[in-house]
Amino acid sequence: MHEAIFGFFVKFFHRVTSRRRTSHQHKGSRYIVPPQGPAHKAQTPRASHQITTKSRDSSRALVFSLLTIAVFCTASDPSFAITKPHKTAIKRTKKPVVADAKKAKADADSSPDSDVSSNAENAEIEEDGTKVSSVSSEYNLSNFPTTLAKQAILLDFNSGQILFAKKADEPTSPSSMTKIVTACLVFSRMRFGGLTLDTEFNVSPKAFRKEGSSMFLKLGQRVSVEQLLFGLIIQSGNDAAVTLAEGICGTEEDFAVEMTSYARSIGATNTNFKNASGLPDAQHKTTVRDLATIACHAITTYPEFYEWYSRKEFTFNDIRQFSKNALLSENIGCDGIKTGKTDDGGYGIVASVKNGERRLILVVNGYKSEKDRKEDAMALLSWGLKTFTNRRLYKANEVIAQIPVWYGAESYLPITVEEELVITLPRFAEKDFKVLVYYDTPISAPIKKGERVGQVHITSSSLKMPIVVPLVASVSIREAGFFKKVYDSLLYLIWGMRAPEL
Repeated sequence: MHEAIFGFFVKFFHRVTSRRRTSHQHKGSRYIVPPQGPAHKAQTPRASHQITTKSRDSSRALVFSLLTIAVFCTASDPSFAITKPHKTAIKRTKKPVVADAKKAKADADSSPDSDVSSNAENAEIEEDGTKVSSVSSEYNLSNFPTTLAKQAILLDFNSGQILFAKKADEPTSPSSMTKIVTACLVFSRMRFGGLTLDTEFNVSPKAFRKEGSSMFLKLGQRVSVEQLLFGLIIQSGNDAAVTLAEGICGTEEDFAVEMTSYARSIGATNTNFKNASGLPDAQHKTTVRDLATIACHAITTYPEFYEWYSRKEFTFNDIRQFSKNALLSENIGCDGIKTGKTDDGGYGIVASVKNGERRLILVVNGYKSEKDRKEDAMALLSWGLKTFTNRRLYKANEVIAQIPVWYGAESYLPITVEEELVITLPRFAEKDFKVLVYYDTPISAPIKKGERVGQVHITSSSLKMPIVVPLVASVSIREAGFFKKVYDSLLYLIWGMRAPEL
């Protein structure tokens, strides 16, 4: 029904404009070259008055037609008034490009490499008699390193991109790397639960007798949360882990339930904890990908405590105790985070290395010796720092483009990214990338600040898949009043959709 009515008004509009053109042609042909002779002089004013009246009537009809169509468009769905999305095909290296979000989604869905975890898989190879499993990455590279670790993942902290991975989602025993979550839960209770560094907990018989690494707590001793955290983070004391768990939740089992819930709430969805220390348990499992997620969370969420992970020693009960993280003593910029070792999980480490503005997170597990863990971890971190570099594209809340708004109190909507946009690329491809901004247009008001309205796609020959980041509205725009809607409809009928402002 709407289409029939709209079609009628469009035909009427074309009829009126065609009459107007005919009238003007008639006027031009009759009066630019005036008729000759006295017989015509008396008729000229009358004919002129008739033509002027007709022209005025045609103009009124034209305005009426435009207003009628505009009002009809205003009362209709804007997607009906504008039948297809606007698309601008401007391509600039390292500059925004405006295009259609539907096409972008279709292109991404049709890509054969939609599963990033399966990208760049290498065949299994033999090296020094050791079988090294296939690895994966987000990049088209031929020089992936080999590793003796059973599971591994290397990522850039700032961009979140996976530089190297090996069985990153395979269940593994986290050993004492569990204690990163133990500490985070204590930090959270200090921030939101009334716990302080000066709070003291009693050392129970269970904590005192706990096997494995120890900070040498005494039975019945009252120890501050601060000292227990030093023993947990630096010395990796199992007795410290149990004392903290019992002091906060009453039992270590209840604390482990909270640890699992906490880990899953931050994105470590393949993780399950059964204790606070990381001692072997058939159901105490995680993945190296989840441990990387936990490490990034610890650095970002609790920066006031992160410095503790870089400490090499502390003294408690007159006993000088040293960190088990050998990478802290190497000149590679390592400032954390946690090592682990059990018979089930082997030797492992969650390592963080900072070089200038870059930070890499490495999680490896399953080594047969402490020496293999140290040398292999250093090699992987060195490869990541030498092979890749970062490019900062947009700051958080920086306006990337101004896009047209349909029926809004404002005509243009500034769009931005929620967080700083940093990309990691191989050094040889540092300048080989394009930034494209995709969104559907027109965008109809009302629009809320922070509402997702499009995507930024970064493409490069070195990337298996585009890097996709959501675009959000940087301001709220309310719906326009009736007359502003009519005005927008008129502008569209006369000029079409406005071009975006980049």
